[in-house]
Amino acid sequence: MTDATKQEPTPGLGNLATIANVTNDPTGLDTFARYLWQAKQVVRQWLTCLREQDGPAFAVCEQIEDLALVHSDKVRLIQLKTRDKGSWSVVAMCESGLDALVRSYVNARKAKCHELYSYELWLEGTTAPKADTASFVRDPTTASNDVRARLVAHGLIRAWVDDFLQRLVIEPGQPTQMYIDKVAMWEMSALWPALSHQEVQHLYERLLSAASAAQTGGAGQPASIQAILAAALPHVSYDLPRPGEPGWSDIEPIHNQTLSRSMLTSLTPPLPGERQHQLLARMANGSATSLMELKMRAAGASTTLIEDVQELRATMEVERQLLLASRDNAESDLEDLARRVLRMAQATSTRIKLSAVGNPVAAGRPAEAIAADLRARPHDLAQCDRQPLLHQDEELIFGYLGHLSDLCRFDWGLS
Repeated sequence: MTDATKQEPTPGLGNLATIANVTNDPTGLDTFARYLWQAKQVVRQWLTCLREQDGPAFAVCEQIEDLALVHSDKVRLIQLKTRDKGSWSVVAMCESGLDALVRSYVNARKAKCHELYSYELWLEGTTAPKADTASFVRDPTTASNDVRARLVAHGLIRAWVDDFLQRLVIEPGQPTQMYIDKVAMWEMSALWPALSHQEVQHLYERLLSAASAAQTGGAGQPASIQAILAAALPHVSYDLPRPGEPGWSDIEPIHNQTLSRSMLTSLTPPLPGERQHQLLARMANGSATSLMELKMRAAGASTTLIEDVQELRATMEVERQLLLASRDNAESDLEDLARRVLRMAQATSTRIKLSAVGNPVAAGRPAEAIAADLRARPHDLAQCDRQPLLHQDEELIFGYLGHLSDLCRFDWGLS
């Protein structure tokens, strides 16, 4: 099965009626799409509980915020926001996302535990290119007087504004609803490279089913939710107490909405090695990892090769953008180049796969074998660029293959 023909999983669809009823959405479709995107984000963050040293011990869904990640010394409150169209401006953030975080901060402040939390806004898609938005995302303490006034209008006491902004984190660029399944499954493939695509999909569906159940498992937010989370912190070094055990009464109100580390380890295979720590750290911080990198890691590529392809792709991207800006037919010409490069790459992949029967190194690290084979034939790579569009530069053409990989058109030997 090629990367382009892989079927997207559709787990959790049985929860549509439940979600529609909970939200009073007559059709359930718009709300379901938003809830499902949030559940997929929950799965990605739940996986970060596998981090041995500084990962969260458990996640709580739909209490205080869309997602709460409970660490040994802090709780991260995450508001997950989708968009219908366009990019996120700072005003749009104030109207959708920051209002909820302000309410959480005010409630925590009144409970005298606001210092326990970080307040994070995770945004589907990109932010607007305006300077005020870019500055606010980079450092919320640079908020303008207008933004501060909007926060006060949402109920934030003026004297608390600076403290709230110091604790605020903005994470734009979250995977879109269209691509989040691909991102999540490639992340899982990178974490468990020995699993087949079907096995990864089955595992993803199981985790998503659990996350969807946790999202809809509550009967309303307890009045003392901050106190409940604070009471749960002493248990993070092992696991949440079970019925009848000491501490059970402290966490019982959020038990059905809690996804713990022990639950996760019971559903997933062991991680194969330490190289997964960096990926989990990036996922935990809400940083995007390109599909190209995830595929290459899953296909056994070394960090050196991945960094090399990333650098070549970045150099190529400058040339590609210049070409698109200067030629009316650039897109069709680039598509012709893409077809030739992909034919060569797929033929190389097939040849290496056939030879892998007697070559365990190639079988275990197909990305390394494919890259080595292609780069050993610079003339053949250059001949793919007949126009020429990329100056028949074999390095730029190899970088273009990385670009095509990020568009799910080449999988580095995993199919």
